[in-house]
Amino acid sequence: MPGQFTINETLNTLKAIFNNHKTERVCVIGTICVGKSTILKRLSDYNCLDMDSELWPNIPPDEMELFSKLSQEPWTKEFGDEIDRLTYKYLKVKPGYPMFTSVIVDCEAVVYLDISDSLLTQHCEKRNVSFEDAKNIKEAIEDDWNNHKANGDKAMYYVMLTQ
Repeated sequence: MPGQFTINETLNTLKAIFNNHKTERVCVIGTICVGKSTILKRLSDYNCLDMDSELWPNIPPDEMELFSKLSQEPWTKEFGDEIDRLTYKYLKVKPGYPMFTSVIVDCEAVVYLDISDSLLTQHCEKRNVSFEDAKNIKEAIEDDWNNHKANGDKAMYYVMLTQ
């Protein structure tokens, strides 16, 4: 289902994907400011979960201490690698509970919510978030997406948001 989608088309596409994979684990990935939280809220009938609310409460204090030491602005690859490590270790996706995240974890299907740089700039400005950080995270996500796509072991869906 490649293509460019409005918010309603995105919601309908995600519903179709979730229905098609309702007994499987699904990750919906995207950079910060792409609209994951907004979309997640509009899919309340689909048991969607947010990475932040599922991951951070499960990380032991000693791991959080290390993470806090790396926490900095701007976003760095080292910081991203630590988030990946913590996510792989502590975040579990369950069948029937699509996970909105920035990291592809163990799952059978992945939906990549992409966004143009110009629209990402607008979203970042609205939220007072660094475009450079959002862009760096987006590039890391795209690398992860391409690696998983090359493996061919997951259903991969690409959605380009237009609003």
